[in-house]
Amino acid sequence: MKILCIADIHGDDDGIVFARNYVIDKNVDYIFLMGDYSVGFKDPNQNLADAEYALDLLRDDAKLYALPGNCDQPGVVDIITKHGISLHEQVAEIDGVSFIGLGGSNPTPFGTPMEYPEEEIYKKLAQLLTKAKSDKRVFITHFPPHNTKCDKVPSGAHVGSASLRRIIEEKQPFACICSHIHESAGAEDTIGTTKIVNVGMLSHKNAVVIETKPLAIEHTIMRSP
Repeated sequence: MKILCIADIHGDDDGIVFARNYVIDKNVDYIFLMGDYSVGFKDPNQNLADAEYALDLLRDDAKLYALPGNCDQPGVVDIITKHGISLHEQVAEIDGVSFIGLGGSNPTPFGTPMEYPEEEIYKKLAQLLTKAKSDKRVFITHFPPHNTKCDKVPSGAHVGSASLRRIIEEKQPFACICSHIHESAGAEDTIGTTKIVNVGMLSHKNAVVIETKPLAIEHTIMRSP
């Protein structure tokens, strides 16, 4: 199975169309939409409309799973749940791999709509791990773990989740696919044996491709057919 991960859409309707064409051209089986559907986060109605647009355009050409980003309204969770495609606080079993999803983010300085205290992030992921059926486990999180190449902002500070890092250190999943920190787009790192990859913004044609057999993960820049 081939899975395309795209993230940080931020109102890029043309990017959604481009991703759809890429999915068709590359015979992608699944799409993981990893959140932040709108420009900004202060217009709830626009946010819900942007999320619906992405879902409507993409769901006919591959099996779709979706997360909210930290900039998304809680209503986005209702939308993806209504459509039966939520990976937020869920585990998807695909071709012998357990994909463990959590949207939102750890706290930011901006007070975005979907932020979780660190202790809640750890608790949610620990509970999800108990539901995973495979020993091949991949975290799909909107936000990156702390102190990696994937969570670095221009000042040099690391702003990822300490709890996500902690549970990766303890449980050593195969990989963690994340985004959220635009400046670290395409960055890769490891925590122990766990591969960490930052997807990056859709507007720059960033994506991650997951192949399930054998399990392999690669950052890519999508090209036109």
